[in-house]
Amino acid sequence: MPLLNPPYSSAAAKRRPALPNLPTLPESRDERTLRIALVTEYYYPHLGGVCEHVHFFAREARRRGHHVDIITSNIPGAEAQANVIRIGRSQPVYANGSQARITIGFGLRKELRKVLHDGRYDIVHVHSPLTPVLPILAIEEAECPVVGTFHTYFDKSKGYAVFNRFFQSRLNMLSAAICVSHSTTVALERYFRAPWQIIPNGIDTDVFHPSVAAPPLIRKDVPSILFLGRFDPRNGLTTLIDSFRKVKGRRREAQLVVVGDGPLREHYYKQANGDPDITFVGAVLQDRPSYYAHSSIYACPTTKASFGITLLESMACETPIVCSDILGFQDVVVNGREALMTPCGDRDALADALVQLLDDEGLRIQLGTTGRYESMKYSWPRVTSQVLDVYHNVMGRVAISV
Repeated sequence: MPLLNPPYSSAAAKRRPALPNLPTLPESRDERTLRIALVTEYYYPHLGGVCEHVHFFAREARRRGHHVDIITSNIPGAEAQANVIRIGRSQPVYANGSQARITIGFGLRKELRKVLHDGRYDIVHVHSPLTPVLPILAIEEAECPVVGTFHTYFDKSKGYAVFNRFFQSRLNMLSAAICVSHSTTVALERYFRAPWQIIPNGIDTDVFHPSVAAPPLIRKDVPSILFLGRFDPRNGLTTLIDSFRKVKGRRREAQLVVVGDGPLREHYYKQANGDPDITFVGAVLQDRPSYYAHSSIYACPTTKASFGITLLESMACETPIVCSDILGFQDVVVNGREALMTPCGDRDALADALVQLLDDEGLRIQLGTTGRYESMKYSWPRVTSQVLDVYHNVMGRVAISV
């Protein structure tokens, strides 16, 4: 199968997933229902862990009878949808070694203030609370308790150091501070103090499971190694392509399937250099479970992450993992239990681990089976219950203080 057919690559580059196509779940109404606002700079068609977290939490909370509005910005390609309120315009910026987004627009504070007032919310839940612009404005303008979830691991931040007093004061305005992993608290503790609570990201184990149809671009004649993620330098695709060449140099037949897209696509196409065993699929949202479930190995050589959400997706599909031994991934997997972990950026070690799994079907089955079992601990019903407990505790404290 060719690496790159120009007409196909152009179509893949232009294709922008809209929303996951999910099965309808039965309603299960909670005894006390709430009006909840989720405020985020990141939502579809932007792809990433924060979008996934917001979308799936909202879905599960609505299933239980809660009213949930997602407040975010306008982004090119966004589709109008119920309970998603878009204000301002999303502007991509470069930050923390990656592409981030901020909302810009005239009268943004006034518009957000009106949205929050008209929504009559019981709880405002901001994601990535100390990042401009919508989260900070929501903290300042909310008329009810505010809960914040921190998603990001970072080594250092000049902004947090220089404007520490400002950011700490906004952090102090939160009624509860949630982190998705221990590694996130490690990063934040370098600059701030708060009573952190750890509630992990979730995974829809009914959507991500091993019994899904195979996608057409995965070959059946050779084992397949999957890369799935944004084309972002931190995600390590350059390292993986180099390691894949080392795997083939040891006379192992395999296909590298690359699922993802981004501004660096031409760089990676050039690096692949027409290799017939490297297949670029483009961005995929609906069929992600099928790519995990029908790959022999999921390779994730990411250099920086606060939480391994794609690791969980792979685990739920019973696919063994080779990943970097970084703090954010250590919160999710154990070396030799559901993954083989290698030193970050070590191309030879990554190639060795891939070869080890390609040569040992029994080990692949063992890691995959354990991964599916462990992933059930992160089901969205379980994670959503933990977040709702935080809401009720916060509201209980407010009621007592009144």
